[in-house]
Amino acid sequence: GDGSTCNISYSTTIQPIFTANCTPCHITSTRNNLSLSSYSSITSGNSTNGPVIIAGDHANSLLWQKVNSGIMPPGNSNLTASQINLIATWIDEGALEEPLDN
Repeated sequence: GDGSTCNISYSTTIQPIFTANCTPCHITSTRNNLSLSSYSSITSGNSTNGPVIIAGDHANSLLWQKVNSGIMPPGNSNLTASQINLIATWIDEGALEEPLDN
């Protein structure tokens, strides 16, 4: 790669955010039928509200809308701006499980 793109690794960057902040509720006994415990469950698109990730379009991705507005996670443990931006960038890069080697 020439460094023009900063591909985010899901497993090392994004999943830990969800694991720390979201999976206390969104795990096996999921809220709204949404598990945030693995890439496959997050991207399966079969939550109560449909797909929560729209690859390439963070603004229309329900998951980003919820964390960006502070609705999720409930309480005082909102994600930091940098965490929210990482999620947005990851979605805009295509919401890939593994970063492209370009």
